[in-house]
Amino acid sequence: MRFASRLAKLAPLALALLLSACSELQREFQGPARLEVAGVKEGACATVKVGSQSATRCEDYTFRFTGLSGKFPVEVRVEWQGVEVQGYQGEVELTPGATARVEVARRTLALRAEAPWAGSAATYEAWVDGEWAFGVAAYPDPAPEGLEGMVLVHRGGASLAVPTAPRAVIRVRDGAGEARVEVASPQDGAVVRVPEPRYAPIHLTPEGVASRVGCVAAFLGDVERARSCTPPFALAVSPPDGEYREVLLVAYADGLPFQEGRVVARSGESRTVPLDRKRVRVELTAPGFTADVQAVGEAWLRGEDQEGVALYGDPPPPGYEGYRLADRAMVVNGVAELSVPTGRMVLFRLVGSRTTEGVVDLVDGDRRVVLP
Repeated sequence: MRFASRLAKLAPLALALLLSACSELQREFQGPARLEVAGVKEGACATVKVGSQSATRCEDYTFRFTGLSGKFPVEVRVEWQGVEVQGYQGEVELTPGATARVEVARRTLALRAEAPWAGSAATYEAWVDGEWAFGVAAYPDPAPEGLEGMVLVHRGGASLAVPTAPRAVIRVRDGAGEARVEVASPQDGAVVRVPEPRYAPIHLTPEGVASRVGCVAAFLGDVERARSCTPPFALAVSPPDGEYREVLLVAYADGLPFQEGRVVARSGESRTVPLDRKRVRVELTAPGFTADVQAVGEAWLRGEDQEGVALYGDPPPPGYEGYRLADRAMVVNGVAELSVPTGRMVLFRLVGSRTTEGVVDLVDGDRRVVLP
């Protein structure tokens, strides 16, 4: 009786051990639990950690785990060319002999751009190389000059979401101003300081260029900012800011400033600039031509310098065949003030109670000429 009683007490324990052994045997026959990782970039390596087990695969992203059954925390990290590009974190239900599935998502970084010069309406952009723009909603905009091969992945405010990549370019545009900075190995949460902007150029095309002109230069103030020596002499001037600026174009013939034109434009605009014959102010005088003397001052141009000038019909003085009269003015208080087209070997004359004349080798700027 005592033996039967003990046997009855041990029966439930034996049954439990038997059932456990059967379950283990069943799991052995069912095989390991499988986990399929979907969406992995081709050629990348995925590392999966489930419970205390982990494994890495660089192809056929179906992982097998033995001895696991039930819900487990799972973490997936996907690396490509040394950069973590995708991942997943959550829970998975594993069953021996069955296949569970998780899908990785593209890793992105949160960056913040600082551009103190930019206003509230400024646009912030992030660009990455084309091969790293997978798995994100990219913009179709063509890459601007200097960013060839890159893809626009963010446009909006100063807080940027950027896919992980070896580098990213942050571009800020505010009106006509633009600045950009390249960030190598960007890190999540980084603050990117954007330098002062450069402004889109003013595009200028001179109109009415004389046949003798060999080069055209553009000036902002007294500083030459661009030069072209190839027809049609198109110029691009980079202004220091986005404000309207007066630009002076000077056309040169054999080194002589021959024509000029002015235009007021701002960054990013395209303008056609009519050119006129360049003239300078010349004060013409001579001994004996005092305030009480009536006389006329004259400026005569040789044939090469007459293009684009409204000329008088007077015949040339003796010995100056081919010269034409370009300007004349009365002598007032002993001085004739003339507006003279630039040129070489310019003939000046004072005609009154006596006539005096002389040739100036080069007239290319305001000056005073004293005849004998």
